Amino acid sequence: MHILCDTSSILMLIRIAPEMFIEKEYECCTIGLVRKEIFGTQRFKTKYPWRIQFKNKVKSLPHDISDNNEVQRYFDAISSLIEHGRVNERTGVEFDLSYIDKRLLACALCNGNKISSGDADMKQFAKQEFAGDFRGWISPLGIVNRWLDKGLIKWGRSLHVHLAEWEAYNEHPQPQRQKNRFKKLTKRNYPGS
Repeated sequence: MHILCDTSSILMLIRIAPEMFIEKEYECCTIGLVRKEIFGTQRFKTKYPWRIQFKNKVKSLPHDISDNNEVQRYFDAISSLIEHGRVNERTGVEFDLSYIDKRLLACALCNGNKISSGDADMKQFAKQEFAGDFRGWISPLGIVNRWLDKGLIKWGRSLHVHLAEWEAYNEHPQPQRQKNRFKKLTKRNYPGS
């Protein structure tokens, strides 16, 4: 099963495994809108100037997979639920998903993908509203741990620096259980832990 990655996941992972969208064993994919956001949004240009060197490495799913009629039906259902003020049962607050998050989730639901995202609202929405179709989520650090388990990456100082930068930018926190697993696999603490 492939993992559909959002913008934040890609920005954390692409420097760790530049071939993540090219080599099948990494099991990662994304949609064209996410790719466009990474390379076309001013805040990413400013905050992550290094991302441009990976432009030819971030490949998106073909249009017939990421934006077909069935994906559109999921997108319409997600949009309708959000527009009608669907409430998060855990927080009591209405869900608020961006257009790109709705598109990403629709593609994941349609194609049986797990998602990788730091967006707690998107994960809870999918779990609550599409329990039968939602294949779950994995954190970016969980993906790193999978790659380490499979021997796809070898951990070293330069890769650790990338995680330290992620933590320094105060990006989405990673789950404690994945931090513990990371320490077991690398013999190094997750930065900031």
